Parts: sequence; C-alpha cells; structure tokens
Amino acid sequence: MAEKRTPDYSESAENLCNPDEVRDILIKLHVEQSIKEELERKLKEQCADLVEGIARSSDAIANLQKEIRGAIDIYGSYQDTESGEYAVKYRRITKSYNAELFMDNYIKYAPAVIEESVNVAALNGLIKGGLVDERELREKGVIEESVDFAYVVR
Repeated sequence: MAEKRTPDYSESAENLCNPDEVRDILIKLHVEQSIKEELERKLKEQCADLVEGIARSSDAIANLQKEIRGAIDIYGSYQDTESGEYAVKYRRITKSYNAELFMDNYIKYAPAVIEESVNVAALNGLIKGGLVDERELREKGVIEESVDFAYVVR
C-alpha cells in the first residue's frame, strides 16, 4: 500500500519553530473539523430525501440554464427590468493593442506606452536546458525576487 505523502515546508516556511501555542490551536481546529464532518454525515443520513431532492433540482437548474442559452441563440435575449428577470446574451469587448502599429503611427508617445518584457516561459526553458544559469541571472539583477506570504492550515 502506498504511503501517504505530506508536504514539507522546511525550505519555504517563515520562522518555522513549531511553537506549542500554534499546535494547540491547530489541534482545536482539527477537533472542530471532525465534529463538523460528523454533523454533515448525520445530516445527509437523516435528510437523505432532501439531499437527493437538492441534487435533482441542481441538475434540473443546470439543464434549464443550458436550454435558455440555446433559446437565446435562436430567438433572442429577454429582460424584464421591473421583475429583475434576465436571459441575455451580451457582448464583452476585450481590447488588444498592436505595439508595432502604435509606434508607426504615434512615435512621439511610444516611449510612454510601449514596454519591453521578458518571456518568462522561454527564459525558464533556457534555464531548464542549462543554457542560462539562474544563479547568474540573480547576480546580474536579471531576476529579482519579491517575497509574499500565504498560509497553509489543515
């Protein structure tokens, strides 16, 4: 049987010192999570008809939403602003800009709006292929790292 692997945050954890105060709160969290899971299990067991009904209703809603999208495509959009009912297909416009054409037509403004950037995926390929050394890139200031924090609580 495969052994369950757990992550090890030794390399990235901030101030990893395993304080008892944090462990004690974490134990309380795990107890409450277990209580909640047991209550949810009991609720599903005791209210099986309701849980099944909710699942059927959710499926029906998903099917009707799909049907509405098809009807809009065939017949058109619907809205009733007084009742707040909408079945609308609307345009969302996303603009993209051509830097080369902007420079051709507005050369004096180009330095203010045109930026050069590094293709990170391509650079990672060079690093992975051994053509460029990541340590050297850091030393030369090509790579700058900023630190942000996230929490893992389980």
